[in-house]
Amino acid sequence: MKTKQTILIFHPALAPYRVDFFNALHRAFNAHFYFNLANVSDQKFDQDDLKSKSEFSSNYLHKGFEFKGKSFRTGAISAIKKHKPDIVLCSEYSPLTCLVFGYVKLFRKNIRFYTISDDSIANSIERKGVRKLLRNIISKNSNGVLFTSETVCNWHKENVSKKVNTLELPIIHKDEVLRARYLDSLNEANANIVKYNLKGKKIILFVGRLVEVKNLPFLLECFSKVENKDCKLVLVGDGDLRKELETLSEKLNISEKVIFTGRKEGRELNNWYTFSQVFVFPSTYERYGAVVNEALLGGCYTLCSDAAGASSLIDGKNGQLFDPKNEMDFTEKLQAAIYNSEPLDSEITKLRENKMPFSFDDKIGSLIKQL
Repeated sequence: MKTKQTILIFHPALAPYRVDFFNALHRAFNAHFYFNLANVSDQKFDQDDLKSKSEFSSNYLHKGFEFKGKSFRTGAISAIKKHKPDIVLCSEYSPLTCLVFGYVKLFRKNIRFYTISDDSIANSIERKGVRKLLRNIISKNSNGVLFTSETVCNWHKENVSKKVNTLELPIIHKDEVLRARYLDSLNEANANIVKYNLKGKKIILFVGRLVEVKNLPFLLECFSKVENKDCKLVLVGDGDLRKELETLSEKLNISEKVIFTGRKEGRELNNWYTFSQVFVFPSTYERYGAVVNEALLGGCYTLCSDAAGASSLIDGKNGQLFDPKNEMDFTEKLQAAIYNSEPLDSEITKLRENKMPFSFDDKIGSLIKQL
């Protein structure tokens, strides 16, 4: 029996959209996971729930400090000495990544070093100064960088260096795992259909933080301009702009058609993906956008900003891309999506067809073979 190779993973924090990937690494390798933080810095996920879904044990680099939004942690070198990995996988071009990269290159040249970059092409272009320098040095001298799509991989080959060994890692869930959770949320779905009087309606869904970069005033303005007699716009999330958005919806005379649910997790979130006909993701600046994958797995027709990394998941059959700064472009596509949708007419008893253009297993299987 072939002995599994040892992989050591350093990552900022455990998040829902990484659990399936980390579980796959745990099954394929003798894997050890170390996190900088107890939770994601800009979103507080239910960590007990995430750990219950994790097949691996979580370790934490407790010693260190935060400075200008960056985590400076010690303990990574000790972890390398303890586990003697064949492979080290880091995240982005953070201080910890730089430390581990330097140590491996100087003292552990037998270890294969990889890092994950969630940059979209727009993010890649906008990297400047020290951040760009670190990106270029690490990407050219590591065993590989895991980018979110083939398009981003090709951009780095063409614009950074042909020496960059690129691997594809879209931020996606394991199909059958998340769809099983959607199936488990159908009671909540039917309860919400009754609670919000959604039978006979067409539901346009947004999920995310209510913050400036999500471009939600743009969404409300465009929604107010389409024929929306039988429509409801549902915003699942919370953030600094909530009161401003509620005021704007009143000003646009659409407040009765806009539902603010607040932030949701688990079944309280998942159920919305099972019956909303159209999902919208209007961000002006988004490194990826894991919710696009979640919407497609639920069977939502998806309108995605072309500025988001997750735009690579849209193939013209499962949705459309749009310019998040062009009201006419988005309004026309939103109107067409509404027109082509069927209103809810009965209780939800089963899931719709998965609209993802590829599977988690295909992508992860290919990646693991390359590591």
